[in-house]
Amino acid sequence: MATAAEHHNQTALVGTWTSIPDAPLVQKPGHPSEGLYRLKVNSDGTLTPLDFIKMKSPSWIVKSHDGRFAYTTNEENAGAVTALAIDHSGKVRVINAVDSHGQQPTHATISPDGKFLFVANYSVAKGGASVAVFPIHHDGSLGEQAQNFPFASGSGAVKDRQDSGHAHSTTFTHDGKYLYAADLGGDKLHAYAYHAGKTQPLAADTSRDVSFPAGSGPRHMVFSPDGKHAYVITEMAGEVVVFAVKDNRLEQQAKVKLNTENSSAEYRSGGGIILSPNGKFVIAANRGSDNSLVVFKIEQDGSLGTPVRYRADGIEPRAFAFDASGKYLYVANVFTNNITMFHFDAESGVLKAAGEVAKIATPTDIKFFN
Repeated sequence: MATAAEHHNQTALVGTWTSIPDAPLVQKPGHPSEGLYRLKVNSDGTLTPLDFIKMKSPSWIVKSHDGRFAYTTNEENAGAVTALAIDHSGKVRVINAVDSHGQQPTHATISPDGKFLFVANYSVAKGGASVAVFPIHHDGSLGEQAQNFPFASGSGAVKDRQDSGHAHSTTFTHDGKYLYAADLGGDKLHAYAYHAGKTQPLAADTSRDVSFPAGSGPRHMVFSPDGKHAYVITEMAGEVVVFAVKDNRLEQQAKVKLNTENSSAEYRSGGGIILSPNGKFVIAANRGSDNSLVVFKIEQDGSLGTPVRYRADGIEPRAFAFDASGKYLYVANVFTNNITMFHFDAESGVLKAAGEVAKIATPTDIKFFN
């Protein structure tokens, strides 16, 4: 748990899309986003704008394990990844940027040893989807691409969404020996063995790949704190799929719907998925016409308890995160151009809405730094 001093010194970085989406539910902001926004976290959890770094569509933010650096995926047709340095006062400067070697990079993760960054190039068009691997230097800068694994084939089940592969996220197993990449277009998790000592650290292991029913659209995943279970959110099916982990192989155990009251397609749009800081709860988002946060208690056997649903207080809750205190959950609602906050009870998992705490054009992610 963070100390009071740590909590008061927190800053938040908010990633955005710098062009306004052409979607029916979009509420157009006064002007498009300028890039990456920095905000102060006040003692009551509210946010005060500080400044921004001008860049194109820094849609996802991942911070280094020591919090000294951060990396953003610049989700454009000409995809890029930007390395940032975070000083003790929370100020941010750009170190360097590299070509993501794909289109619309939408997610990234850092290896447990901090040596490599793994980038998911989503790519709306055919031919630009892949997982790209970049070495991280001691000064936090990114080196030239070390590997690239194209995601060419889609399942074709959902027209215009699965005509080709779409890499949506990369996630390490609890022991750091394997990386799983979610392919929304191909209805698959691709497995890679990780070898930290090699300049090309990933080796595909198709024996551990996981296939989903056609049209599911696996998007993001998390592992339980003990590493014995994995939870995958599917975008088009609108479910959380529960897996048991045995020898870093995933064995499906259950599926839980994000919306049990309305099964129509517009109410199935799985988004982000995270663990609560204490590891007792899974929190997922359902977007589309639903726009809810869904909280599941993790039971003793790794299964998920009865879902409890909360309004996100915005449209298109794309990403969400806890601050260092673990008391506040913040949600980036892309289409309503706002960040909303919830008080979180760590024992019961109950969320209490506290309303809008920041107005930022098309926010796509939020992360906290001490």
